[in-house]
Amino acid sequence: MSKPKTLEDFPHFIVADIRRGSSSADGYTRFELDGRFDRSIEESVQDWFFLLFDKKSSICVTLQSFDKETNAAILTCDEKDEPGVAGRSLAYLNRYWRPHMIWMVLDTSWGWGKKQFCGLDAIAEDFEAKDISVVGGRAVRVWTKLEPVRDSGQSRHYPASDQNSPRGSGSRLVPLGWDHEHCELCNTHIDVGNFGYCDPDEQWLCEKCYERYVVQRDLAFVDGL
Repeated sequence: MSKPKTLEDFPHFIVADIRRGSSSADGYTRFELDGRFDRSIEESVQDWFFLLFDKKSSICVTLQSFDKETNAAILTCDEKDEPGVAGRSLAYLNRYWRPHMIWMVLDTSWGWGKKQFCGLDAIAEDFEAKDISVVGGRAVRVWTKLEPVRDSGQSRHYPASDQNSPRGSGSRLVPLGWDHEHCELCNTHIDVGNFGYCDPDEQWLCEKCYERYVVQRDLAFVDGL
């Protein structure tokens, strides 16, 4: 088994200066981060991605300029308060991933527990398509949106005829209609009857990803999944 990948193995952006720009009516200010990456990254101007720092802290930034010879870059972010990152080295995370996926692997107190997925009641709402879509060779005129009904991890039951369900008269209850969850990392199905690992916010990992990444505190999934 190779050595687990850590945040120290990620490309890093070293912040040399922060400049304050204009503020918007909703209270956000544009900040410009001037600095340099410690290695080349596969991003283009106007691409966005994340920079990670401290414990569970991150900012979403947009690349404004990048010199591929020197790795010097200018980034911008919109924040309510100036991020306290001047002079710091921040780990780069591609936008394909989300910061919480990093923390859920590294944080030993995240709260994972092995659990069998038993299905959940679901609220179904029908939406008429603006244009007729063809799916699997058949015309689809109505799309159905399905959302799980959660209550502290337990299914909440409503009479099938109850039109006062959480979504109103245009929705209907489908008992145990939510028949699978997705692994947060590899997106594979965790079907009814299968075991996975669930956190207090009802996020799921398949057994393979839990054993491969969480147990070993290994961030290698960012390279291959």
